[in-house]
Amino acid sequence: MTLSLIQRISPEEYISKKNAYDRLADELKARYIKRVLFLHGTKSLRKARPYLPDLSAAGIESVDILFNGECSHNEIRRIIGLLKEKKADAIIGLGGGKVMDTAKAAAYKAGGYPVILLPTMASNCAAWSPLSVLYTDDGASLGHEIYPHATSLVLVEPRVILDSPVDYFVAGVADTIAKWYESDFILTHTKKRRLALQFAREAARICKDVPLNDGEKAIEDMKEGRLTDEWINVMETNIMAGGLVGGFGDEFGRATAAHAVHDAITARPETHLFLHGIKVAYGVMVQLVLEKKWDEMEQLIPFYKALQLPLSLSDLNLSRLNEDDLMDIANETVRPNALIHLHPLNFTAQDVYEAILQLEEWARKHHYVKDIARS
Repeated sequence: MTLSLIQRISPEEYISKKNAYDRLADELKARYIKRVLFLHGTKSLRKARPYLPDLSAAGIESVDILFNGECSHNEIRRIIGLLKEKKADAIIGLGGGKVMDTAKAAAYKAGGYPVILLPTMASNCAAWSPLSVLYTDDGASLGHEIYPHATSLVLVEPRVILDSPVDYFVAGVADTIAKWYESDFILTHTKKRRLALQFAREAARICKDVPLNDGEKAIEDMKEGRLTDEWINVMETNIMAGGLVGGFGDEFGRATAAHAVHDAITARPETHLFLHGIKVAYGVMVQLVLEKKWDEMEQLIPFYKALQLPLSLSDLNLSRLNEDDLMDIANETVRPNALIHLHPLNFTAQDVYEAILQLEEWARKHHYVKDIARS
C-alpha cells in the first residue's frame, strides 16, 4: 500500500497560558468576525464561564448553541443549518473532543467557516488536528474525516482543563501513548527519509516519553489541583504532540491497529461507558501481540497498573463474549477501509482473533487485576 504524505501540521494560532481567553475578542476582531455560533456542552460551559470574556462588550454577537452529545452526521447537519440560519461568520467550539470535532466538521461542510476551539479537557488531540472522529447517534464509531482547512485559533486556559474530570485526562494520556506504538512500526521500517517523517518520529517519541516519565505525577497533581510544570507538559503533550505525529507524518503517523480494535469494540454496547483512550489502551496491547513485541508489553505493565488501564476483555465488560462474538470483533477490526490496513504487516481477522486470545492468556499469567476508571 502506498501511504499518503501530506503535511497538515497545526492550527494557524495556538495560545496556551493563564487568561488565554482574554485574547478571544481581539482575535475575533483581527479575523473580521462579528457574529459567532458558540457550540458547547453544559458542563464545559460551567467550568469555563469564570474565564470567558463578554464578547458583546467588544461588539461581537454570540449565538449560544448546546451540543447534542455525539459528533454524528445528524448533529453536524444541525450545526451547518444553524451556521447559515444565524448568519454566523465563524464557529467557536468549547468542550471536549466531540464538541470540537463537530465544530470542525460543520464549519468545513458549510463552506469553510473559521473555527476557534477552546478545549476544556486534554483527553485527545482534537484541538490540534484538522480532522473529526465520527460516531452514530448512539455512540458507535464510524471512522474519521480529514479536512484541508486548519483550525484558525486554539485557546487553552490551563485552569479550566485542570478542573476537568481526571478520568478524561487519564484517557488522554493513554490515547497519546498510542501515537508512539501505532506509528513505531511504520516509521521504523519505511525507506523514505523525508524531514517530515523525522519530525513525526520525534513527536511520537515525546508522546511516549513524557507520559511515561511525568504521567503519574501529573495525574496526582491534577487530583490535588496543582498547576505544575509536569502537569502542563503532559497536558500539552496530549493536545499538541499527539496532533503533530499525524500532522507531519500523515498516514505514516496515523492511528493503525490499536484504534481499529477500539473502533470494533465500540460496536459493543457494554463498552460505551468507557472513554475513548481507555479502549485504545486495550487496542495497543492487542497490536503489540500482533507485532509479537512481548518485551514492550512487559515494560508497559507498571504504567498500565498505575493508571488502571485495561489489559483483558473483562476490564471492558466483555468477559462473556463467545467465540463468534470475538470473531465479529476481529472481522470488524479488519473491515474494508479500517485503520489497521495502514499497518504494513497486513493482519487478517484470524490474526486479530488469535491476538485477543493470546492477550487474555498473557494477562492471566501476569495476574492483572484492576478497577478501571469509567466515564
